[in-house]
Amino acid sequence: MTPAGLLAPVIARPDDDGPRLIFADWLDDLGDHPRAEFVRTQIALARLPESDRRRLPLADAEQQLLSRFAPVWVAPLAGVATAPVFRRGFIHAVNQTARQFLTRAAELFALAPVRELHLLDLGGHHDAVFDSPYLTRLATLTVFAQHQGEPLAAAVADCPHLRQLLRLDLGRNEIGCDGLQRLADSPHLVSVEEMDLASNEIDGRGVRYAAERAAWPELRRLELADNMLGAAAVERLVQSARLPKLHHLGLSGNRLWSYQRDVLPELTGLLRVPVLDLRNNGLTADGLRVLLQSHASGVRELDLCRNHLRDDGATLLANAEVLRNLRVLKLGANQISDDGLRALAASPYLGRLSILDVNNNPVGDDGVRAVVESRHLTALRQFIYPSLGLSYRLREALRERYAD
Repeated sequence: MTPAGLLAPVIARPDDDGPRLIFADWLDDLGDHPRAEFVRTQIALARLPESDRRRLPLADAEQQLLSRFAPVWVAPLAGVATAPVFRRGFIHAVNQTARQFLTRAAELFALAPVRELHLLDLGGHHDAVFDSPYLTRLATLTVFAQHQGEPLAAAVADCPHLRQLLRLDLGRNEIGCDGLQRLADSPHLVSVEEMDLASNEIDGRGVRYAAERAAWPELRRLELADNMLGAAAVERLVQSARLPKLHHLGLSGNRLWSYQRDVLPELTGLLRVPVLDLRNNGLTADGLRVLLQSHASGVRELDLCRNHLRDDGATLLANAEVLRNLRVLKLGANQISDDGLRALAASPYLGRLSILDVNNNPVGDDGVRAVVESRHLTALRQFIYPSLGLSYRLREALRERYAD
C-alpha cells in the first residue's frame, strides 16, 4: 500500500489509534525508525494519566525526537499552516490565516489528521470561512482577539458544519450580549463541551438569555472571565435546566459583588458547580458569607485567589459545612495571616482537601506549621505557600511532608 493509502485511514479515523499504529509499522519497514518510535511514544503518553510516573521517560523520549526531527516532519506544511502541534504521532493542531484556510484547507487536511484550528487575520472573511465544509474535520476551533463583534457570533451560530465541534474559543471578540444571544439560539452547537467567551463585553442581560434559551446540552466548561456579569444573572445560569452538564464555570474578573443592585439571593445554588473560578471578583467576607449560604454542596474545586477575604473570610470557609466535599481550595493573594491559616487547619469540614493554595499571603511559621500538624487536613497532598520568611526547619518539614 502507498503511503497515501496508509495515511488515509489515519485522517478518516482521527480518534482511532489503530491506523496510527499500522502506519508506525509501515515506517519501521521503510527504515524510518525515529518517526515510528515517535508515533508509538505519543500514543503511549496519551493513554497515561498526567500523574503517572511512567510518563517521565516517555516525555523525555518525545522531546528528544521532536528536537531532532520536527523540522523535517513539519516541512510539508510550509506555506499551508504554522505553529503545528503533534499529538498521538501526527500533526493535530495548527494556525492558519483566513486566507490560507480558504485557499489551502484541502492540502492541510490531506497532509494530517488536524483536529484543532486557530484562525488568524479573519478580517471580512467570516462568512466565507464558516461556509467551508472543512470545518466538519475539527474538534476545536479558536478565533481569538479578532474583534469581529456580533457578526462573528452570527456566522458561528449559523454554521451547519460545526455540529461535531467539541471546543469553541471566541475570547476577546467584542461579541456582546447580542452575539451571545445568537450563539444561545444556534441549532448547530449541540456537541460543544467547552466554550470560552472571556473578555467579550457580555453583561447580565446576555447571560440571563443564555440561561433561558441556550441549546448547549453537552456543555461542561463555560469560561466567562473578564466580562460585566452580575451575581444574580450568574445565579440564573447555574440554575438553568438548559445546561444540565455544566461542570466548570469561569467567572474571574467580573466584579460580581460590586454591583449593589445585583446581589445573590439569601440561598444560592452557585456552589452546585463542581469547578468554580471566582478569582479577582472583589469578594469580601460579607460576600463570601452569602455565597456559603448555599442549598447545594457540589463544589469540588474553588478558586478564590486575588479577592479581599482576609482572616474573617478564611474563618468563614473553615466553618462552612457546605464545603465538606471540597478537594481543591485556592486562596492566593487574599491578605490572610497566620490566624486565618490556623482556622483552616482546624476545620472539621475540609478533611477531603488534597490541594490548598495560600501563596502570596502574609503568613509565617505559626500558620504554616498549623497546616503541617493539622489532624483534619490528612488528605492534603499539595500545599502551596509563600516560602519567604519561613524558617529553615519548617521548610524542611514541608519538603518532607509534601515531598511530591
